Amino acid sequence: MNDELIQIDQLEDQIIDHPDERTRKELHDTSLDETFQKKLSAKAKEFESSSPMNDEFGEADDSISHDTSMGYQFLITKSHLNYHHQEYGDMQQEISEWFTFHDLKFIGGLDILLDSFESNHDMEELTTRLLGSSIGGDLSCLKNVLYFSFGEYASKSTVEEQVRQIIANNLKLLELEVYKPLITMLLDFMKTRIDKDTSEITNCTISKRVEVNYFRVLTLLYILVLTALHNPQESKQFRKFLSLCSLLESVVQFIEHWKWHHNNSYRVRYLVLLLNKLLLLEFGDKDQLASCDAFLNQLHHIKTFDNSNTGKPVLKCSPLDYFAFRQDLLDKYPLYELGGVKDLQDTWLNKSTDSSIEERYKTFMAVNAYSNSLSNSIEIPKTNKSHTVLGQLPAQPVHIATPLPSPKLMSSDFMSGGEKIRKSYQVNQSMPFIYPNEYQDDCSSNVPYAMLEADEILKNSVYESYSVKRLWSEREKFMKQERGYVDAYDDKDEFDYSFGELRLERPENIAEIDSLERVERFYSETFFRLHSIIEVFMEIIKANRIDRNLSLYEFELNPATSFMVKSTTPHENDEAIIKVEQLLLSQLEVMNVKEIMTKTAVGIILRLLQWFKKSHVLKYYYLSSLLFDQQFFNISLDFISNGFNNPNNQSLSHQTGEKRDDLLEYEMMVNQNKLMNPQIKIPKLEFFHNCLRMDPKSSDYTFINKSFISELPKQYDSKKLSHVYISNFNHNFASILADMLEINNKILIKNQSHRIFSMNDIKPSELFKMILINYDNEAFSHSILKILKKLVPYQGRKWKSMNMDLISTIYLNCKLSMKDNWLSGKDLGSEFHNSYDQEVALRALLQFYNIKRYSGDKLGYKLNRSDNLADIPLLNLNDLELE
Repeated sequence: MNDELIQIDQLEDQIIDHPDERTRKELHDTSLDETFQKKLSAKAKEFESSSPMNDEFGEADDSISHDTSMGYQFLITKSHLNYHHQEYGDMQQEISEWFTFHDLKFIGGLDILLDSFESNHDMEELTTRLLGSSIGGDLSCLKNVLYFSFGEYASKSTVEEQVRQIIANNLKLLELEVYKPLITMLLDFMKTRIDKDTSEITNCTISKRVEVNYFRVLTLLYILVLTALHNPQESKQFRKFLSLCSLLESVVQFIEHWKWHHNNSYRVRYLVLLLNKLLLLEFGDKDQLASCDAFLNQLHHIKTFDNSNTGKPVLKCSPLDYFAFRQDLLDKYPLYELGGVKDLQDTWLNKSTDSSIEERYKTFMAVNAYSNSLSNSIEIPKTNKSHTVLGQLPAQPVHIATPLPSPKLMSSDFMSGGEKIRKSYQVNQSMPFIYPNEYQDDCSSNVPYAMLEADEILKNSVYESYSVKRLWSEREKFMKQERGYVDAYDDKDEFDYSFGELRLERPENIAEIDSLERVERFYSETFFRLHSIIEVFMEIIKANRIDRNLSLYEFELNPATSFMVKSTTPHENDEAIIKVEQLLLSQLEVMNVKEIMTKTAVGIILRLLQWFKKSHVLKYYYLSSLLFDQQFFNISLDFISNGFNNPNNQSLSHQTGEKRDDLLEYEMMVNQNKLMNPQIKIPKLEFFHNCLRMDPKSSDYTFINKSFISELPKQYDSKKLSHVYISNFNHNFASILADMLEINNKILIKNQSHRIFSMNDIKPSELFKMILINYDNEAFSHSILKILKKLVPYQGRKWKSMNMDLISTIYLNCKLSMKDNWLSGKDLGSEFHNSYDQEVALRALLQFYNIKRYSGDKLGYKLNRSDNLADIPLLNLNDLELE
């Protein structure tokens, strides 16, 4: 047999069963391992020399033919997306996204604002005039304040100059506290409209003056909030006033009110944009989120494993995984005494000796073993004896040390062309192993040292975050209440702290405490409104669709290809051209507005999930349950799929061809989609262009990507792999995609199989794989790999064999744990049987938490505390009459 024809999986048989002369000589000179390694290296070099990449570098053998090599560019080139995820953009971008072209006319026109400002530009006097005013009164002075807030555009010549003036002028407005009368007027307007809409009054229309003043107030507040975001040190008083007046909660309430009482005059689009920026300003950005996380770790004495002596990442293990391993150990070795193991004091610094890891283990397993109540489904230990397949394996018939007979000294039947015989040497690990049972002086039982060492390693790596500690604390209270041990509604623990006392104890963490208190107050006042808010956001996402081919807009708006421009009809063609152009531009503006609103909606959802998790894990679970109920999986993945595979995002020249080529279809899908197509920009309708009266006649409209990935310049690394870096793409859709993927990952809560089965039914792996291959970026890949890691255990062997590249990528890029058995598969029968119970148990725990901590009246629940055990009659068996 020639070396060239030997496959890698046959090298071992060639060396052991029927070695040739060359192999025998190598075995005589070297060891078996060295010979096998040489064979593998030779085969790897053969594959490398046959690669078409070497032809580009002149290193391939001329005698090797590459005619049969396909050499598709997307198979040998790794493309990277130069995208950095940001929570908000610069002032120019954010202000431009606020306005539409019609809004500039609605607020009075830019020229009228200038004329009004020239008559009176004393901001102190104007601020005084606003005090005590109502939104329905004569607020002509708002036009003066608006012009000042817009950066006095008539005296500016460039966009950069106007943006700098906008920041300076709005900082002055913040100093003058112009926001106080504006917020007061806005709150009064919202309260008045809610009262009128919920009353029996039939005529509740809004006058033109009130609608104009309402939009002007919203615009001024939005720009002030933007300025405060970019200048946090100069806006501390503004943030404090926002927190005191509860504008954030009022905006949420008004959006909920709009859902049930539709009114276009309420301008809900601007309320959603304002809500997004208020959340950022009052809660904090991602840096503040990380600071709060570090503060909570320090407050609750969490062992973070950050201070590793070796500098390498430390593998961790959850308490639930350790409990399952410990139960498996006791099932196998019943003589293993718990008292012989040291307590894990480092993990439980704030616990007494009775609350050590050993006591927690005994209590947890006893509660799960001797009761079938609802709370047991929240955290189920996955032991070997509970596994459907492993529990049915036969017990070991002989002592494990009994030697097996030596293999036959002949080649295997499989290598000679026969059928491969599969044998399983697994035994039932839950069956007690009673040998040996002799006691020694230095140990309570002769358990294998490897098992003792594994137990010690796992115990020392147990990591319990403050989220897990909070979850288990609430679960313990819920169990007491559910099983009737004691009234747990008034139970307190270390997580029921007072923010005022925390400020006195930790004055260096005032900012973190303020953020956590603001999140707590926001949730307590709006948790019963979140369902309606999520429904509004889902409708925003579903409305973001492209129903017309973008190539048509390109052809008609560009004079070189416009049909109307080239038309020679005798009628007044110039007027018709203007009307058609205005119609097309307005349609494109609507598409752009829908995309901006989708970006804002998913950004709000993700921000709430992140901050709720820091406040309390059950707040985060509650919001994730609302998203799951609103079918966020289906809506988001359908939106992403439609964004990549939509003929309206592709050029018409490709679609008119008679013959369909699968490779061409894939290439068009990868290169012409919502991510790769340029972002819709309309200079004629843009805010700053209209303020500065710029002439955009020379602009060339491009809505379909023409630069394919295969045509971009390549860069080669040290391993001779080509890399392509994509710089021109739609940043808005990239932000939507990153946030949607992260939200999907957060909805897939650990140990909640029902949600994983729901995600698995959609079959998102091919879509995720396409994104990973063609648009390598951490903002996408991090969430995708974490989702796939949760889905892989529920896939079959065929799927795993066809997606080994995904599995390898998960291993290389995701965090490893001490008990990383996600690839070995799950007990699908047991998981499916318990999945619905797990979801129901979680909902019961969430209901218990919300009723215990907050008022449940808004959710339709009422806690009756008048019941007394003394009112329940005692059961006396002697008084019963048996029939």
